[in-house]
Amino acid sequence: MGFLIQDTLTEVVLIITTVILLITNYFHQSYKYWAKKGVPTIRPHFPLGNTNILLPKGLSVGTLSQKFYTEFKKRGEKFGGVYLVTEPNLVVVDPEYVKDILCKDFQYFVDRGFYYNEKDDPISAHLFALDGVQWRNLRVKLTPTFTSGKMKMMFQTVVDCCNFMKEAIEQNLAQDIEIKEILGRFTTDVIGSCAFGIECNSFKHPDAEFRKMGKEIFQYSIWGSLKAFVSMNLPKLSLQLGITSVTKEVQNFFTGIVTDTVNMRQDNNIRRNDFLQILMDLKDSSGLTLDEIAAQVFLFFAAGFETSSTTMTFALYEIAKNPEIQKKLREEICQVLENHDGKITYDSLTEMKYLGQVMDETLRKYPPLTTLNRRCTKDYTLRDTDVIIEEGTPVLISTLGLHTDPDFYPEPEKFDPERFSEENKKDRHQFVHLPFGDGPRNCIGLRFGLMQSKIGVITTIKNFKVLDSSWTKPVEFDPYTFMLNTSDKIYLRFEKV
Repeated sequence: MGFLIQDTLTEVVLIITTVILLITNYFHQSYKYWAKKGVPTIRPHFPLGNTNILLPKGLSVGTLSQKFYTEFKKRGEKFGGVYLVTEPNLVVVDPEYVKDILCKDFQYFVDRGFYYNEKDDPISAHLFALDGVQWRNLRVKLTPTFTSGKMKMMFQTVVDCCNFMKEAIEQNLAQDIEIKEILGRFTTDVIGSCAFGIECNSFKHPDAEFRKMGKEIFQYSIWGSLKAFVSMNLPKLSLQLGITSVTKEVQNFFTGIVTDTVNMRQDNNIRRNDFLQILMDLKDSSGLTLDEIAAQVFLFFAAGFETSSTTMTFALYEIAKNPEIQKKLREEICQVLENHDGKITYDSLTEMKYLGQVMDETLRKYPPLTTLNRRCTKDYTLRDTDVIIEEGTPVLISTLGLHTDPDFYPEPEKFDPERFSEENKKDRHQFVHLPFGDGPRNCIGLRFGLMQSKIGVITTIKNFKVLDSSWTKPVEFDPYTFMLNTSDKIYLRFEKV
């Protein structure tokens, strides 16, 4: 009996040892990929390669790509290879290569390569995630929804939502305010009104469904991070397992509210000046399905409220820390509005040149997407090299790396809107400021995002003096989030002007 047990244990040890050796050898061989191509690389470490992100908070490498960018730039490289677990990724450093990938040779880099699951999670199949022909067809259909005419149609709705925000600040004068919560409620109200024609009033009802869903979408959980890790690294298996990107609660909310609202409007012959109405018209003219409508509304809501509230948060944070900038901005706002009967109009936004510079500098220092992801769709030779990027290879463009590169932006930590004067912009490479991406796959909603962000900042600066708070620590980015976020909350104080 003793010999049998010993033999069994020996077999188990041999099997485990063999498996470990096979796995180790697989990783070892995988980590030779870039060296074989003659591509400079950063030494990977078993088992995560060049990443330390075991459980990400989203489908992104977060701020990690900035470290890759900085390392390769320091070495004088124009590009380099890294490994996310075992998957080889190309990191692009030179702006000319960025231009090739995003614009000039876009046909080779159409896809983002993000995970989505049309069957089990239909709202994940939105414009941001779709690839190939599906993306191209949908982009063509949706492009007319964000014209100047459509923006003007929704403009007054955004302005009206400012009243609730203004009242909330007035009720908390000379107190420390967690500013992103205030701005998150504002953008939730904006998106709820502009997407569905529904008055949310998140200030009066902070636990309302729309606000609750906004928080739920970006809520961190171990289970959500585990799903993100698996779907990033094993997308085919994830589809077979039915892994979803959002919770059932979020899925059911957006699918349900879209279905109910569409049916109600059709049954009662009701039309609204909102995003859903535009999509309903596309449903009739272009064959958009209810699932596709729900997915685009979900994207519009999630991206619209989060990116704009974050951008405004950082803008007001910097304005509070730079009183001279605040003074100059307030003078411009008051002067322009005086020419428009004291009202915020669509045309007044374009006249506020310095406001545009403040927003551009905010988006430079705090780009909502720290990394632009592309995936090579057919073998591609990097210009002026013999390096072939194989089909399926992910490409990482570090927005944060480019935006904080001292070669393009001296003293990058300094907040200086003058960087974006017309004269200074002419002297800088076009592809080193990419807050909304560039090329055919840039952010389709950038006009709307900038519009609501500018309106929010105008309303705040026109009515209040923004002051720094002793509660606020120096900004540190959360390295694991999909969209740029801080590790600590930002507090500000307000006084009536």
